[in-house]
Amino acid sequence: MKSHRVGRATLVSGVVTTVYRAVTTFTCVQCAGTIAPGVLFSRQTRRTPTGALGVTTTDPVCVTCRPLRLDDAGNAVDS
Repeated sequence: MKSHRVGRATLVSGVVTTVYRAVTTFTCVQCAGTIAPGVLFSRQTRRTPTGALGVTTTDPVCVTCRPLRLDDAGNAVDS
């Protein structure tokens, strides 16, 4: 297991997303920055056409690139 699902949070854009906590080191797909173990992040869905079918993958995105609105305690809002 490389990450744990923490809950739901709202992006600053207003979109609700799932928030994860890294167990191992990840690289943000947008800025190539490091997402260290213990740090919160979200995922971005990407669909890659492959023949007649497409492959859907989710890539880690750091909170610098996709800021999250957290509750007053600094936790992801669980819903």
